[in-house]
Amino acid sequence: MPDQIPPDFETAPVAEPRVMSSRLGRVVFTALGFLCLGLGIAGYVLPVLPGTVFILLAVWFFFQSNARMYHWVLNHPRLGPTVRAYRAGYGIRRRIKVIAITMLVASVAFSVVFAIESMGMRVSLIALGAIGVAFILTRPTTERVMAG
Repeated sequence: MPDQIPPDFETAPVAEPRVMSSRLGRVVFTALGFLCLGLGIAGYVLPVLPGTVFILLAVWFFFQSNARMYHWVLNHPRLGPTVRAYRAGYGIRRRIKVIAITMLVASVAFSVVFAIESMGMRVSLIALGAIGVAFILTRPTTERVMAG
């Protein structure tokens, strides 16, 4: 199995963002985009956060609300290749999926056992963690896409 994603994703067409007409919606989605972008960048540095998933979410929020930030992320030298490869249909690399799911489960487990006392908060965090794991598992895997 090849270790590198083929370069043809570099020339794949990039969809133009469909910025919503509601000013409040744009503000909220732009704020969520920046939040996800910050978490994604932190995820590349901290072992507990899955960076790629948050970057993909940030791009989706910016696609809906802020064309400038959408293009900035797509053209960023470190963040852009992963996003463009995903958008070109190559999915997320298996290694990144394993790391993201492992860190997500470990951080939720740690929080539920040691950091959170409220049962309602524990259940909410477990549900959010399950949604995160489901999101990661339902994304295409690069190695599978390239093999088939």
